[in-house]
Amino acid sequence: MKNNPVKKIYFFLDDSGVLDFPRNSNYFCYCGYMIIGNKAKGELIANYRNISNEIKIKYDVPEVKGCIFDKFHNHKDLIEQIRLYKVMLRDKCYVLLGNVINGKLKSKDVFTNKHSKVRYKNYVLKLLVKEGISRALKDNLINKSDNIDVTILIDEEQRSTNGIYNLKESISSEIFDGTSNFQYNRFYPPILDKNKNSGIHLTYCDSKTCIPVQMADIVSNLFLFFLQNDYNINYFRKRNNTIYKEFP
Repeated sequence: MKNNPVKKIYFFLDDSGVLDFPRNSNYFCYCGYMIIGNKAKGELIANYRNISNEIKIKYDVPEVKGCIFDKFHNHKDLIEQIRLYKVMLRDKCYVLLGNVINGKLKSKDVFTNKHSKVRYKNYVLKLLVKEGISRALKDNLINKSDNIDVTILIDEEQRSTNGIYNLKESISSEIFDGTSNFQYNRFYPPILDKNKNSGIHLTYCDSKTCIPVQMADIVSNLFLFFLQNDYNINYFRKRNNTIYKEFP
């Protein structure tokens, strides 16, 4: 459709921490970023690659991940991570921060088995994606009636073999169809129109070969470090292009 071209939205996400009883772990977070348009995505990746190549040489590593930084003993390593994080603070790019405080989870059923944890993690991911698209609508970067094509890349370590809960279909329903809460007899309308060229694409990636997921790893690792070490997280939250959501 000439009058309604396809708009591309990209989400690149990774997690840090452990979803577990609070006596074992205080925080679990899904973080990353959302970027709108191929041009903006290409510029972002090119700028990130330039800095990460410098760091690869400095640390003599094949891949830049949060775990290579010894943040507890060398303040300069933390500066390197912040330097990478700041690459993502640009036009049409939103940093996503989803913070789960284990001690606030009302239902301990979340922790009972692997599948219940997967369902809850998928719930967090779904709402984080919805929050990002809602912000883009609010900021007039997209319109509800646009042909929106959404691509979501996640670190493959988060993949579940449990086929009962389909994350892609769940996100698609939330965004394009709306969802019902039968317990409270409420319907939540879709936030985007489902047009011919609209859709959701979800891929699990190996971070070794996927720079966008490496970038998401840096964000999630850095944010978790701030949480665990009682830093002021307003360093992240007060930025205009940051989307912060606390769960549950």
